[in-house]
Amino acid sequence: MLKQRVITAIVLLLILIGSYMLGPVAFAGVMAIAFILAQWEWLKLSGLNSIISALIAVVVGGSAAAITYLVSLDLQVINHASQEYQQLYANLSGMFVMYLTVITLLWVGISIRVFFARKTGLPVNRIVVGITGVFFPPAAWLAFVAMYATFGISMVISLLAIVWVADIMAYFTGMAFGKHRMSPAISPKKSWEGVAGGMLSVMLLGLLFAWFAPEIKTIPGVIVESMGALVWIIIAYILVSLSIVGDLFESALKRQAGIKDSSNLLPGHGGFYDRLDAMMPTLPAGFLLTVLVASGTLG
Repeated sequence: MLKQRVITAIVLLLILIGSYMLGPVAFAGVMAIAFILAQWEWLKLSGLNSIISALIAVVVGGSAAAITYLVSLDLQVINHASQEYQQLYANLSGMFVMYLTVITLLWVGISIRVFFARKTGLPVNRIVVGITGVFFPPAAWLAFVAMYATFGISMVISLLAIVWVADIMAYFTGMAFGKHRMSPAISPKKSWEGVAGGMLSVMLLGLLFAWFAPEIKTIPGVIVESMGALVWIIIAYILVSLSIVGDLFESALKRQAGIKDSSNLLPGHGGFYDRLDAMMPTLPAGFLLTVLVASGTLG
């Protein structure tokens, strides 16, 4: 099992590195495939059969990717476009931000629901599972692309690192010190000690990067430089909390469906949704918070 996990992780890492070296279109395209597959797995959890789920995922995710690619081509000549054309893209940008805002607020609502259902279980209506499966994964992928295009690869990696560090450190802290179950009815193995370990690790590592590697453009670096360490701690708390909720929400859906993994596409890891669950809420929220900080809105 461990050997499978390691081999799969190495292959995925090589694919990501290779696609990044080929350029932004290839990199975004590989990520689009991953999120489309995660969307297919999510939709199956609503009770839809595999073929219908795949069709919806390809149409919705593929359309989002195609439109984004066409928009990126047009943006290369936007400075030479007419005023009406520029206004159109301004309106589209406003709609995009509104879309991510609505998705983020829905995740906040899910967070509240998960918190109060952690000891009783979280039944989710299949229609709700299907609707969220249609709209949530594209929002995460679009936020990934927007973060990459607007702020650069180091900012994207720093956002993903928040999720990875929180998850890894929560696992090891929970294994070593976990005694108090956080959500026994949804994910029995998670503990409050693990949550604390993941949360503190993200906060401290973020501060270390901001203080000792300011030349690397990262989310904690930008926040600490412009708004101070306290704001970074607050934002880290929000992002890590959302990453945990994304994980717990998928656990609730799988428990309801009576399955362990969202699929077996990734040997040793389960499915793509299993790997991207914590990023579903974190990417939209992370992009919006970064925009607010960069624009000075939170200042």
